[in-house]
Amino acid sequence: MVLLLYCVSVLLTGDEPPAVGPRQRPAANTLEPSPQWKPVGRSLWFDPGKKQLVVRAKVVLREGPLEHLVCLKGTKEHEAILATDARPRQIHAGLLLTGAEPGHPVRFEPKFEPPAGTPIAIELLWMTDGKLHRSDARNWVKDEKAKKPLAENWVFAGSELFTDPVTKKMIYAADEGDLITVANFGSAILDLPLASSASDADRVFSADTAHVPPLGTEVLLRLGPSTQRPEKKPSTTP
Repeated sequence: MVLLLYCVSVLLTGDEPPAVGPRQRPAANTLEPSPQWKPVGRSLWFDPGKKQLVVRAKVVLREGPLEHLVCLKGTKEHEAILATDARPRQIHAGLLLTGAEPGHPVRFEPKFEPPAGTPIAIELLWMTDGKLHRSDARNWVKDEKAKKPLAENWVFAGSELFTDPVTKKMIYAADEGDLITVANFGSAILDLPLASSASDADRVFSADTAHVPPLGTEVLLRLGPSTQRPEKKPSTTP
């Protein structure tokens, strides 16, 4: 409850600069924010029609072992396919607007408990040569043991709050960069509901290079409860 109230208060205070509007952005190979979307922070919108959170990110890695699908810009790009400058606590608050409910992050003591929470479907949208592309985010992540795309949906684990012992300020753990992970982190906002090690020797997931567009490609992520399935037919607007 404390975490919920904290993130909602962050969303309502509006202490971030407003999201860049569509008329201020170049059109070439970028997806313009829909006028119907409500800005809820930097690189972050809420689509009230579909009850989805929309996050802007960029491709920062196309091959190699993964710990994250998405990290915070300037943190863990060496092990994440996408990076965003959206504020982690506002991503959390935006997910609440979709109707998703946070469960709990991974627990290792007294026994292992996988992350829990509302299952979240993630659709990716991007432009190349003026054409719109869509993909289930799981297609970008390869399960090296099964030799197939990731099968599980992420869950809204919700990260955690802790008090800095020096400053006594309340800290949101995901601010360190763990936004959408494929390895278990107690600080992750979205994590997989299974045991997934972050150790180099035991990492299970890697980037599926054949499906990931070029480095620097701008991508919009649509996030919502998994009952809201991604659209199968391409369209000319996000």
